[in-house]
Amino acid sequence: MKIDTALIDILLYGEEGVDLDFKRDQYKFTKASDEEKCELLKDILAFSNSWRRTDAFILIGIKEVKGGKSEVEGISEKLDDAQIQQFVNSKTQKPITFSYRNLDFKNKHIGVIHIPIQNRPFYLKKDYGNLKKETVYIKRGSSTDIAKLDEISKMGINSFVSEEKSPILEIYFVDKEKREILPDTYSSSSLVLNVPRQKDIPDYKGNKQRPALGYSFDLDRTNSDYYRELTRFTSIHRLTFPIYFAIKNSGSGVANDVRVEIKIQDSKNIIQALDEYGMPKVPQYSYSPLRDISYKLQGVVASRDLTVKRISDYWLVETSVEKVQPQSTAWIESCLHIGALEKVEFCIETTIYSDNLPEPTTKNLLIKIDSEKIDASLDIIIELESERFRNSDEYKRFLERHTDKFK
Repeated sequence: MKIDTALIDILLYGEEGVDLDFKRDQYKFTKASDEEKCELLKDILAFSNSWRRTDAFILIGIKEVKGGKSEVEGISEKLDDAQIQQFVNSKTQKPITFSYRNLDFKNKHIGVIHIPIQNRPFYLKKDYGNLKKETVYIKRGSSTDIAKLDEISKMGINSFVSEEKSPILEIYFVDKEKREILPDTYSSSSLVLNVPRQKDIPDYKGNKQRPALGYSFDLDRTNSDYYRELTRFTSIHRLTFPIYFAIKNSGSGVANDVRVEIKIQDSKNIIQALDEYGMPKVPQYSYSPLRDISYKLQGVVASRDLTVKRISDYWLVETSVEKVQPQSTAWIESCLHIGALEKVEFCIETTIYSDNLPEPTTKNLLIKIDSEKIDASLDIIIELESERFRNSDEYKRFLERHTDKFK
């Protein structure tokens, strides 16, 4: 797993538990007593033995903020990975796979201990400080406890092998066109348009030219609300941008009936989230009964494998796939349209459910949005709309439609 500032940014939104811990102060290690070194040794043992389905992290130099983004305070003392490795693994009955890394983050130094999932249990060969030999320490929530005998019996090789044969699911941001997985931090921008009130937007009069000779039989009827619909359409499409997701199965078992819930906190009501059904369609200049009948006869049914709901003070995004084969990726065809009324960065909490998973898999992703506000008259709305297809053949016809919009 790549340990970088993007990952740390996401972890700061997490809650302390069996896979995450925040330490404001550096561990006492260099020139420390056995009792002082016990804190570091005990934490690595407890996380290594804990029941979890994701890698564990201890972030040092971080002040925990419950219910919010934890604060980076930094540390002055850097520890050496090789010394910690030698210290820990000389005390345990078998080597623990972990790493310690010093990282510069937002102009401050922090420490990161990374502990992947591995075959357990781990315990000390001899008493050390206030830690007892042959005692299996584990994490329960955010506290450390001693494992019971029935728990220890399930930590053996058979349990580990069984877990490896089950699906291992993870959700990612993706570039759907290129079929590429993107970083867990997604950055984009929103343009917030201050538009005229609906009653101040003029009716669309149409711009039809009568034929020079003969008669014209035309069932089209001018859409007088076209400019009002165009204003709403442009406002929402400039405010939001699309985000696509994919679910990867890195395990060796098939994942059946996979369902994903994505929770986006929005107590300040500054985030706008829509699925493809909620996005306004391109407004039409006119209505035609024949065109509507033709469209219905085609039996076109849009894909709806992703939905968005507003619930209390958060957005709930739901999506699903029938199955994900081992070592493969399922691409969600529909996208989430999201934007913000002001500059903001926020964590989205994802939970994956599957018939083959003994418990849901959770992961946090980060979205950063820059936001700009402008006053937008109808002329500006039309200009913004024209930019969607400036290089197309339709562009000239679009401009011709609006040469006399106020006549």
